[in-house]
Amino acid sequence: MKSLRTKIEAILAEYTGRWGIVILNHSNGQKLQLNPQMLFPSASMIKIPIMYEVMRQAAAKIISLDQSLIVKDEFRVGGAGILKELRPDISMTVRELVTLMIVLSDNTATNMLIDLVGMDAINKTMMDIGLKATVLRRRMMDFDAALAGKENDTSAADLAYLFAAIYDSLELPTDYSALMLDILTRQQVQDKLPFYLPEGTQIAHKTGTLPGVEHDGGILFLPNGPYIICILTADLAVNFQGLQLVASIGKVIYEHFQPSETC
Repeated sequence: MKSLRTKIEAILAEYTGRWGIVILNHSNGQKLQLNPQMLFPSASMIKIPIMYEVMRQAAAKIISLDQSLIVKDEFRVGGAGILKELRPDISMTVRELVTLMIVLSDNTATNMLIDLVGMDAINKTMMDIGLKATVLRRRMMDFDAALAGKENDTSAADLAYLFAAIYDSLELPTDYSALMLDILTRQQVQDKLPFYLPEGTQIAHKTGTLPGVEHDGGILFLPNGPYIICILTADLAVNFQGLQLVASIGKVIYEHFQPSETC
């Protein structure tokens, strides 16, 4: 992947900030890494571990994806999502909450799922499957916790490993992994990795945004195989630069891995 690294480094040279990047050709194991273990505020990328733990508990019959929860007024928080705009005491299944958490990055749905499965359980499962840097320390939009230094963290290496675990059904039954992939492919935020990709390109992914932070990661499905891509950025002068950076890297990755190209 030497030529791809050269192209990506040329893009990075145009920006300030810091980044962690992992690109894995899942078919042959070839990997490109730049600062893979660097720690980043996870932003909404932490919703992937939360989804994973929900599926683990559902597979273990601890919870049911079809059980209903009431979205009470005290659960509603700001930021991304639609639940805060809907009628009081609407009922949602766990499956629907997971879908909203991923495809619209709904913060209210996320907090309800954290409360359902437990923050400690999420962190224990991430440790058990081998993640080294990913920690959930606070609920979404908990500004007091953030000011107290309780930030959710992750790394590009951890997220790439987690996406691979989902794709390969390493720890969960295949139907739960398939459900996660299906939800990820319905992601509505398309302003980073998929931005320059041709219409119809399939990518199962999740984004994350905080002031000075822009992330995107997931699995790009091409005719010659799947590619796991995780791009984390932080310390950006303005967030728009992060959008451009990640979108530009997505474009060169896609062009590099076309079937007529060689890795």
